[in-house]
Amino acid sequence: MADDAIPDRLSQISTLWTALRRAHGGGDDDDDRRLLAGLIERYHTAAYRYLVATARNPDVAADLFQEFAVRFLRGDFRRASPDRGRFRDYLRTVLLNLVRARPFARPAAELDPNRLPAADVANTADDVFLAHWRKTLLDCAWESLQTTEQAGGPPYYTALRARGEQPDVPSADLAAWLTNRLKPSEPFTDAGVRKLLQRGREMLTDLLVAEVAASVPTRDRERLAQELIDLGFFAYCRKALDRWGQ
Repeated sequence: MADDAIPDRLSQISTLWTALRRAHGGGDDDDDRRLLAGLIERYHTAAYRYLVATARNPDVAADLFQEFAVRFLRGDFRRASPDRGRFRDYLRTVLLNLVRARPFARPAAELDPNRLPAADVANTADDVFLAHWRKTLLDCAWESLQTTEQAGGPPYYTALRARGEQPDVPSADLAAWLTNRLKPSEPFTDAGVRKLLQRGREMLTDLLVAEVAASVPTRDRERLAQELIDLGFFAYCRKALDRWGQ
């Protein structure tokens, strides 16, 4: 299956997870399972893309995610608790074990425990998962920024995306492009665009920090800072971390 079919699979998985949660009473057996179920529902994109990368087959990945969902809601992972470690570590371990248990869905050679030392396997698997995890968190932050703009907020999303696509264009030219694109009551100016980009970056990093905090999950600043460091976001989010929780 081609990569362009992955969004369709993700939509199917999201629908499946919602249906399974409803069929099992929403996973309300206890607070830990309810919280974990909500995290899985929010971050299933990272889980599925990791399964595709390790199983190297989108159909097999979808089947494995379905197996994971059924086993989770059945209570097979009832001992899992956010207090015992990061959610992403729990999720990565469970998913990798599912892949290893399927003879028809073995990981790529570099993830095969029979061919490489265990430490190398763990490190490689974590690198693969982290790449998809970071992308999912960033995508969630961008989606929130876009939603805010669509609800009538400042055009931070459009401005930042335009700057990303045209990094070398002068601010005056970007202002003209935004004016033509958005048709504001007053045209954008060079200075106005620079301020728009600055505030847009601030809001995006605020959203990213909030997303990372929700994904751990934590309300502890030191724990959040360490997670940002581990994910490689800290240098970009230092000021947003200072603003977090205020």
